Amino acid sequence: MIQFEIQVTNEDVNPLTHQRPMLSNLRMLLSTIGEAYYFSKNALDHAVALSERFVFGEKYLKNRLKAYRGQKRLAFLYHGYFQSRAGFERFEDFLESPLFDIFAVSGGYQPYSQDIRRSAEHEAKIFEYVLKNTDAEEIYLIGHSQGGLISRYMVQKLGITKKITKVVTLATPHQGSYAGVAGYAHKIAASALGVVPGFPAVAGESGVQMIPGSRFLKELNAAPLPPGITWTSLYSYIDPLVWPASYARMPYSEAQNILLKKIGHMAVLYNVQVYELVLRTLLLTQKGERLDFGKLIDRDVLVMKRLERQGQQIEEIVSSSD
Repeated sequence: MIQFEIQVTNEDVNPLTHQRPMLSNLRMLLSTIGEAYYFSKNALDHAVALSERFVFGEKYLKNRLKAYRGQKRLAFLYHGYFQSRAGFERFEDFLESPLFDIFAVSGGYQPYSQDIRRSAEHEAKIFEYVLKNTDAEEIYLIGHSQGGLISRYMVQKLGITKKITKVVTLATPHQGSYAGVAGYAHKIAASALGVVPGFPAVAGESGVQMIPGSRFLKELNAAPLPPGITWTSLYSYIDPLVWPASYARMPYSEAQNILLKKIGHMAVLYNVQVYELVLRTLLLTQKGERLDFGKLIDRDVLVMKRLERQGQQIEEIVSSSD
């Protein structure tokens, strides 16, 4: 069960991470080591598609739709840069419990480093195709890292809003990631490999588009959020790929930003507590509403009121992985 706690401003702790500097640095180091494992795993999955073939078969969408059993809720999952849909294997299994009435479909029908605009356009076609072959009444978009930007572009710039009620992003660099600088080197490598017969040509380089201040991000963040959709961003202060952590916050007052403790960039795809929080966001809010922690955790509401009476400043409600 996820526990929630109120973080109060304290001069002895980092105002962003709410941790003492030494402890915060140690946790970032441990997170980086864990992230290296997950990143290597997903990179290998994408390079040889071994896990994807083993889990999903050769024709993912065709086989996936065969498993459709008339669920009224449909979740589209979009993976990140240098990843494959195999990273969502556990997420799919969790969401597709009969108790939740959710059918999950993972995206990823384009090169992971392709121009985000093109990727969104391609995923929009798949979105329409799946809707024609299912009987869903409510649609959720869940994007991890770059996948969150693909989700946003589909809704904000392409106008894909049909039946969509919730958009949830996980560790997404809404305001950029300096790790995107690696996209320049990747673009050179991809261009060189593009001349090899049979190697797919890649249009653009999404890594460069995720550098803070890029034209793509400026245009996307200048676009309004369509009304009637709940927007939630889950992010972490020990994310070595999106730093500072505030860059993973959606810059909109109507969006809900939830800070995760002790869960790294790739680890969110494998953490059952994150699954639970996503599920609460999807199933315990009405269309266009934010997740109200007060309705779930009465104790924290009392703590919040007590702190307010004492005149202490409350930073935000933080989800703990303890």
